[in-house]
Amino acid sequence: MSWQRVLAISLRIIRQIRRDRRSLALIVLAPLVILALLGYVYRGSARTPTIALSPADTLGGEAIARELAVFRVRVEPMAPDEAIARVRAGQIAGAVFLESSARGPTARLVLDGSQPGQARQVSAIVSQALVQAALRATGGGSSQLHLRIDYVTGSPVFDELDTFAPVFIGFFAFFFVFLLTSVSFLRERLHGSIERLIVSPLDRAEIVLGYMLGFAFYALIQSILTVLFTVYVLRVHTVGALWLVIVLTVLLTLGAVNLGIFLSTFARTELQVVQFIPLVISLQGLLSGIIWPVTSLPRPLQWVARVLPLTWANDALRSVMLRGHGLDDLLPHLAFLTGFALLMLVLAMTTLRREVA
Repeated sequence: MSWQRVLAISLRIIRQIRRDRRSLALIVLAPLVILALLGYVYRGSARTPTIALSPADTLGGEAIARELAVFRVRVEPMAPDEAIARVRAGQIAGAVFLESSARGPTARLVLDGSQPGQARQVSAIVSQALVQAALRATGGGSSQLHLRIDYVTGSPVFDELDTFAPVFIGFFAFFFVFLLTSVSFLRERLHGSIERLIVSPLDRAEIVLGYMLGFAFYALIQSILTVLFTVYVLRVHTVGALWLVIVLTVLLTLGAVNLGIFLSTFARTELQVVQFIPLVISLQGLLSGIIWPVTSLPRPLQWVARVLPLTWANDALRSVMLRGHGLDDLLPHLAFLTGFALLMLVLAMTTLRREVA
């Protein structure tokens, strides 16, 4: 083995990447951008849970609010109907209602069962706060305050997989379809297939629509198999209509197909296609609610998250599978995903026309 020849090959690769500014930027800048984004999210996100308390202006309510503050919980006085509606919508972590019963003072804790990790945490905090408040009220004597827990969404049997399965369905469907489409369309361009179609009687819209429908056929198969495997093989609980989950996933993958066609027109090699992953996939993976709730992100990142298709898809899939929402509740989500797919389709047509002009 000649180390001189090995060194020659290494130097050729170094010079080749040095001349490719996109690859060089990917190596140097992409990790720094992702790390900066993670740092901004971690340092700027508000993770203090909010719990509604009703009534809060009583002696017992004030004592419980003080004990909850020890656990760094934000307490908001709220009417019962509003509190339950906000728990159901996932806007607050829970609601505590002070009641009286034949057994004595009772606290009713209402939780969102679609978030089992958060529900267990809030249940433990409220239980400890109630015990401490009762002990202080009796001067250290025995506590007779009873706690009853109800779930307005989801179920006590939900586990972490049930919580994350909806967003995993959306994320993996979007990621693999985008990667397949962008690489495949680039290969069609590099092999000259697109140029031969352009000089044919076909117009640009017909070419893009044809490729979109071809890729969408496999995206449809992937979406259906992903959803069915998740529900029937992994046995993930779902309380909503399964057909609506499939429709949402298909709309998301159609947007990924058109986005892949659009962005692939800016690439010259498969390596350059891969460079779009940190911009397209990592950004949406961090900001679309998979790891942190969108409402806990810093305000500027919330604005960015609201224009990402994966944010709307994740919220819709969770609403269907974990909260049982129906078609009427998801019309804004369906409209956004449809609009995104159409916008990417128009941009793909326009970019293809510009490229060959």
